[in-house]
Amino acid sequence: MALAFGAFSQTQSDFPDWLKGVWEIRSETGSSYEEWRGATDGSLTGKTYRMFNQDTIVFDTMRIRYFNSDIVYQMSANVKNTRTYARFNLQRPDPVLWKFENSLTDYPRNINYMRMGNDSVYVWTEASNANNACMDYIMIRFKDE
Repeated sequence: MALAFGAFSQTQSDFPDWLKGVWEIRSETGSSYEEWRGATDGSLTGKTYRMFNQDTIVFDTMRIRYFNSDIVYQMSANVKNTRTYARFNLQRPDPVLWKFENSLTDYPRNINYMRMGNDSVYVWTEASNANNACMDYIMIRFKDE
């Protein structure tokens, strides 16, 4: 398993195009989804949502793009109890971990995508205050873009 995991991590590209598609997030209360699409400018646009009968409730919208020569993740965040659209800079402490950080935001402080294979990703968020609840979940590829 370690050899296969190591070989997999060496084939990663510099941009997370592997996120394209719809990912299912299962829970006791049902499924929600994270969807990523390629945009004409080369960025990825994403949204998290849940479907209730014929209604779709969008929880958040995100974007991954190049900013100057850096890869950044953009989404809504809290800064001193104010909701703002923030930029999170990519850190790569490990070849399979895409960690996006913003030291100025309270929540999320960072968003982490750990690629477990072609069809599964472990995602977790962290906050500036260790007492704040953070999220973690596994996404399973539901369908390709």
